[in-house]
Amino acid sequence: MTAPPEPRKVDRKRWQRDIARYLENFPRQYAALESAMAAFGGDFDLQQFKEAFDTTNDMDVYNRVQAVERALGRVQNFVADLAQAGVKLAQLPHAPEARGSAAHQAFAALREAGVIDGELCRRLTRAQDARSMIEHGYIQTSAGRVHQAAELVHDTSRDFIGRYRTWVEPHLRDSANQR
Repeated sequence: MTAPPEPRKVDRKRWQRDIARYLENFPRQYAALESAMAAFGGDFDLQQFKEAFDTTNDMDVYNRVQAVERALGRVQNFVADLAQAGVKLAQLPHAPEARGSAAHQAFAALREAGVIDGELCRRLTRAQDARSMIEHGYIQTSAGRVHQAAELVHDTSRDFIGRYRTWVEPHLRDSANQR
């Protein structure tokens, strides 16, 4: 694994500020995802979601589908941005086999550092791919895949955030002390 170059102080401060803001705002974004999912029943009913997804005349119902899509994208973006900023702040080396997007590489670096385990890394990578599929290939995306993506993002982000917060807090303090 190759260690990244020493970051500039201004970059460290920016990463610290960004991480703190994301962590502060994450509960609201997660609650928005839960609320959007709850609009389709307490157990996020697939059939209700599919009917709303496929409607062509009830735009109020269809807007609830779009709320799920927006919320899952937002939560997954938060997770990816937190992972990437944390890797930079902690100066974690890139995992040698890491391929794919910057988010994929950050998840792999966090796995190599022991912040997350291999199973959570795989789930986070799948969630990132699902978010990309929804945002960039919407016309071909089925209601079932969006539903599955929402559940995956909901569960993986919850599993990620506690581990990440515990790991990153000392790095935030260290960064604050280097002013």
